[in-house]
Amino acid sequence: MSQSTGVNSAPEIASKPGPRGAKKQPVGWRSDLAAWWQGFSQPSALAFSVFGLSLVATVALCVWFFSEATIGGWYGRYLPRSALDDDGFATREALKAGYEEATLPRLMVLGSSTIAQAVGSGQELEQKILDLTGQKWRVVVLTTAGQSPTEQFALIECALERQRADSPPVVVAVGFGPQRMRWTAEKTVGIATSRRLGLRSDWEDAEVRVLGGTPMPRRGFYPLDNWDFFLVNGARSLLRLALQQPASRKVDYFTRGREGPETQAVRDTRGARIRDSFPQRHGYYSQISRLAANVASRPNTSLVFIEETISPDLVTDQGLAGIHDQMRREMAEMAQQQGFRFWPVTTEANLSSAHYHDDLHIQTGEAQDILRTMIARHMSVAMTLKGIAHGE
Repeated sequence: MSQSTGVNSAPEIASKPGPRGAKKQPVGWRSDLAAWWQGFSQPSALAFSVFGLSLVATVALCVWFFSEATIGGWYGRYLPRSALDDDGFATREALKAGYEEATLPRLMVLGSSTIAQAVGSGQELEQKILDLTGQKWRVVVLTTAGQSPTEQFALIECALERQRADSPPVVVAVGFGPQRMRWTAEKTVGIATSRRLGLRSDWEDAEVRVLGGTPMPRRGFYPLDNWDFFLVNGARSLLRLALQQPASRKVDYFTRGREGPETQAVRDTRGARIRDSFPQRHGYYSQISRLAANVASRPNTSLVFIEETISPDLVTDQGLAGIHDQMRREMAEMAQQQGFRFWPVTTEANLSSAHYHDDLHIQTGEAQDILRTMIARHMSVAMTLKGIAHGE
């Protein structure tokens, strides 16, 4: 019986056909391309590693960028989503003012779109103050559309974070007018819990409690503490950061590309709201008193309320002259009693209907120049008084 040898068996094994349907393996660059495609189209260690590293890097970037220190610093200029992102710009400016070491006296302007339309970027007002007083001031614009009282509490506290007795003086100017009476306790608390701004404030939380609400919890982690703001601003802000394209703010845009005078229906609604809320004004006066006490606790800081714009047509058409005059008198009396100031700049400027784009916003150009001049004149007078000129 013959036995097979290893020499004869090897060819037999090699000559056996492979499994039916087996694919021929690619070679060269095709092999590399196939491996790359398999790695990204099928589960693999490479794909999982890339995904994991990308996730960690993204979370780290968000934690770094969405923090008060970063937003208040140089990189914060990438936070606003667009040139019209009032909430993003106000958040950025308040944190920046709170983190920086001030070298100039500062005028911090707060209010709704009516004040924003009057003041604009702030540079023109800085020049007006310089021309009238010979002193350089920095104007910090903290206005937002439909700004609520609690948002003002948060913005002011954050902006004054590092204000000390040896810091240059600060004047905090807040808009005031009949239309502000619409901020009932319920509506104010509702806005406070929606987190339109990316700020948390002890002053704001205390005010929410006084109004019968419960402040949002704090976890010490910026994205969670300001979740609504983070969701709205997150993707766009990081994209601006990646593209190195900071937004350039347009403050006084409320008359551009918009319809002019209000329809009668809108005017009737606004007039009715002012008349209906007027009897409840003392609740808002109480908020003003609490804000004044908070600001007084900051060294070398003064509080001013600026009369907001309201068109003569609205006053006449809706019979608001009595309400307007009474509120102005009451604010002047309260200012004298509690130690802050009230500047009735709109009444003093004697603006006509031609100066208004609609019932609440003045035209760009001449009307803005008139109001800025009135504010600068009040600043000139205030700077000669003890407490502002030398921070005494």
